[in-house]
Order: sequence, then structure tokens, then C-alpha cells
Amino acid sequence: MQRQRCLPLQSAAFARNYPVPETDPTKPAARFEDLRGILRYVPQFRQRVFVIAIDGALMHQPGFASLLQDVAVLQSLNIEVVLIFGARAQVRYLAGLRGVTLSSDDGMGRTDAATMEVAVDAITRQTSALMADLTALEMPVAVSNALAVHPTGVIDGIDFEFTGRIERVDTETLQVLLKADIIPVLPPLGYDSRGTSLRLNSDAVAVEVAIALRAAKVIFVSEAGLSTPDGARLAQLSVADAREIYRRKDPRHDINLLSKLRYAALACEEGVPRVHIVDGSQDEALLSELFSNEGVGTMIHADDYQQIRPAHSSDIPALLSLMQQSMDDAALVPRTREEIQARIQDFFVLEVDENPIGSVAVHSYEEDGQKIAELACLFVRRSHKNRGHGQKLVAYAEEIARQRGCETLVALSTQAFRFFEEKMGFQVTTPSSLPTPRREKYDKSGRNSKVLRKALR
Repeated sequence: MQRQRCLPLQSAAFARNYPVPETDPTKPAARFEDLRGILRYVPQFRQRVFVIAIDGALMHQPGFASLLQDVAVLQSLNIEVVLIFGARAQVRYLAGLRGVTLSSDDGMGRTDAATMEVAVDAITRQTSALMADLTALEMPVAVSNALAVHPTGVIDGIDFEFTGRIERVDTETLQVLLKADIIPVLPPLGYDSRGTSLRLNSDAVAVEVAIALRAAKVIFVSEAGLSTPDGARLAQLSVADAREIYRRKDPRHDINLLSKLRYAALACEEGVPRVHIVDGSQDEALLSELFSNEGVGTMIHADDYQQIRPAHSSDIPALLSLMQQSMDDAALVPRTREEIQARIQDFFVLEVDENPIGSVAVHSYEEDGQKIAELACLFVRRSHKNRGHGQKLVAYAEEIARQRGCETLVALSTQAFRFFEEKMGFQVTTPSSLPTPRREKYDKSGRNSKVLRKALR
């Protein structure tokens, strides 16, 4: 029998207000079982702080137990987790039972006395239910009052009454819990110096705690995800883009998502490297977002998380592994470890969140007083094709060639010459355009590659 959650006699009524989507029993549930993929990320995440904020409505979904199990997985990997939850759904529900008209339901607007009474009751019951679930999973947890708050006061002539604002985070208390492998749980409530209870917004709590703890990530597990105008997943946003969507109050996204964008931008500007917004109704969304290069949600980043950098000798095994498929398909000339090592200064690696997914090489020649560059060894991992990574690598190679004083960039291709022509502005030319050393190798190879050329000046 499923245990009743948070509010007595609420299961049927809550289901009417927050219906659970039907599932297809003939379709197997997606499982995130690529252990090797997870282990690749573990070294960079170990002993880092992740602040996870879960929307309250998700606590009534069938997948909530699995979500908590995913949190347990993170802790088992020596990731320090702080757990925060929202309560908008619970506050709305209890207000409906009591016939109370809410002054606001999310801890952002004015909270009058009647709304505050409902919020305290709903959040207290919700906290108790969450603690019971976490305890059932044998996860050591503790509810903490680590937030020093004060009343928001008067804004634009409106007294916000029992709405609070975070003044300080008691990081020492939180760090003691984290170092003891205890997960701190922070409800969206705070207490001022007079002992008055104040309603808080859970998104604000998550970000203030993350900034204070210098967290590596904030993960908002939301009721829904962010999408583009055509309905596709919005995979990543810069801080400026997040602020612009919030400023426009994009009607495709409700106030809940807009709030997360607002606070995500603040977090990144204050030093949190990454903020993620994932659709909590998706199975294993939390692990899939964190332990795959492209994720399943939306990542807001302060810097460019896609980085092209010079290759190092330590990259050679990964490069050979990534290139193998292209070499097997005869799209790339076979290269040995020794050949790459001999020209390692010419190779550049494209990373996504510190994982190599592609590469390009730029070889330089000088002939008859002219400097010519060759773009070589261009490849992108198959799982990341058709996402613009190839164009970025070619554009980067062009810039490297210009910095070296080259006037012409050439490329040889047996299968991707249309890409160079149609997307990158190259023109098919003859082998005579190649510098003499490269022309000799071309003739010996017998590959009959197309020769492409692009003027850089």
C-alpha cells in the first residue's frame, strides 16, 4: 500500500488537481545504466557541493521515490548534497481545503497572516513526509535552520508582511553536516531574530545556499522543462539569455520556470559555474542530466562550457578512441599514436564539460614565400553530430591559421566535401593547390580525396 503523503485525506483530491500522466505499460522504462559514463564524471564531482531544489508538486508523482534514490546515488559517489524543496502545490491544496484566499503561493509576493498560517502547516507536514521517505532509504538527513532571514519589508508601497529575505547562510553548520555525510534539508521557511516565521521562495533559498557554500552546481528539479518555440528542448542558455527570457516573461514558461531562470542567472554571476533545470517528470532526469555530455534538461552557464583547447599528450588515447570509427569508415586517414605525438602542437580538442568530443588539426607550410595551412583530422563524436560542433572546429582552425599568418587554408575530404563547400565557404580546387610536401603524400595515398581551398584574407 502506498503511504499517504503530507496532508491527510489528500490523495484523491490532490490527484484531481494534479493528475498523473498515464504511462504505456508496453513500453519499458528507460534506465540509466551506463556505469562507465557515470564514472567518467566522478573525479570532477567528488567532494563538490550540489544544491538540489525539488518542486513540491513532484512529491506526489509516482517517480518521486526514484528521484530520491538518484539523490542517494549522488551521495554514494562522495558528492555533498544539500536538499531544498518548494511548497507551492501543498500550500495551494491546503488553502483550498480551508477556503483561504492566498495573498501569494510561492514565497515571492506578499504573505499575509492567513497565508502564512497555511504555509507553515503545509510545509511542516511536507517536511515530515520528506524526512520519512529519506529515512526509509537509509539516508542520513537533518532539517537545518541555517538561514538567517529578515522581513522583506515594503516594496513599491506594499508591505510584504510575512515574506522573508535571506540575510545570511550559516555555512559552518551546513559544512559540519556535509562532512559527516548528512544531507541538510532546508524548507522554504526562515526565522528572524525575534523568532518570527517567514515564508521564503525555494529558488532563492537554493541559490543563496549555493553561493554561500561555493557549490559546483544548482539543480532545479522542476514540474516542467524549458523548450524552444518549436517545442524542442532548450539545452543551454547563457546568463544573458536567461535574463532576457525572464525579462520578457515568455508566455511559454510559467512563473515557476521564470523564477528559476532569474535565480539561475544570479547564481552564475555570483560564482556558481553551472545551474541545471530538469523536468522532474522524466524518468532518471537527474542522473541523465549530470552524467551525460548533452544532458536532458537546460544548463545555464556563466562561461562557455564548450571549450576548444590545444591537445596534450595525455589526450592521445582519447583521440585515437574517438577517431577509430571515422578511420574504420575511411573518412579519416589512419594515424598512429606516434604520428599524433610528433605533431601534437597542431591538434586541438573540443570539450563539452571537460570531456573530449571532437578534434581538428592545423598543419602549416611555407612555399615560395607564402604560408599555407591545412585543416586536417576534423571529426566529431557520432553522438554529437549535427549540433554545430563541426562548424565551430572549422572556424577555430581558420582563426589559428590566420594567427599563424597563413593566407590560404586547404582541406582534403573524401566524404564531407559538401559540408566544407555549403557550410564553411570552401571551394573545390585541384591537387596543385597543395604545398609540395603535402602534394607528394596526396599522390602516394591513392585516396583521391577532394581538395578544398579557402582564402583567409
